[in-house]
Amino acid sequence: MPRILTDDQVTQFRLNGHISVEDVLTPDEVGALAEHCDFIATGAADHIPDTSIQLEKVFREGEREVEDQVLSVRKLYNLAVYDDIMWSHVTHPKIVDIIADLLDTDDLKLYGDQLFMKAPETGTAQGWHQDSASWRDILPMDLVSAWTAIDDATSENGCLNFAPGTHRWGMMGATALRAGTRAAPILEDMESGGWPVVPAPLRAGSISFHHSLVFHQSNANLSGRRRRGYATHYMRATSVKDEAVTDAPKMPLFKQVRGKSFKGRV
Repeated sequence: MPRILTDDQVTQFRLNGHISVEDVLTPDEVGALAEHCDFIATGAADHIPDTSIQLEKVFREGEREVEDQVLSVRKLYNLAVYDDIMWSHVTHPKIVDIIADLLDTDDLKLYGDQLFMKAPETGTAQGWHQDSASWRDILPMDLVSAWTAIDDATSENGCLNFAPGTHRWGMMGATALRAGTRAAPILEDMESGGWPVVPAPLRAGSISFHHSLVFHQSNANLSGRRRRGYATHYMRATSVKDEAVTDAPKMPLFKQVRGKSFKGRV
């Protein structure tokens, strides 16, 4: 039996590859998370390596001068393995209960985490992609991400957009979809509206859960409002890491979130 979701919510996730759950966090929890995320983005958190902070391209390449460090950051990643506050979010019982419902197990590990800052004006778009196209050394390709809205996420400031059902196509990857390949029309359909695209606006404190194979993207932030989202990526503790795959991201050791670990698995 589901721990927190309804049977219908689990079914919708399996059909579409994503669901949204409103108001998972309290306003106080969201406020504390927002404050701590901005502190990390300043670069003043000595326990977070510099390699976990990525600026927007215009600042990385010197096209614009950094006037506000926090508003210059595009992404922060691999935070929870170093930071107790971020780890407490990863292991938040409400979030983990939903992940357990979607993966049908309490034996869970964290693959990684990413904090997307998407500042006003300079917050750039992220094109259509499948997460497992990058995480292709983790098998089965059946991970679930919890994307927590720290600010209200809207179409104007760059909420996530999903192509429902595409997780059932299997892993395609960027190479298979590029211009000139037989699969290229699929990407063209998503970009032109030929394949259904569903926006996932969220109130702050709400969470979008998505499968690692569902195609998704986000547009540039065209508003005057921030759009911060903290994505935590979960996998079954029975997953396998394929050591023969050498071009996947180099991740820290996978930490146990709940339940048991298994010899020879992640």
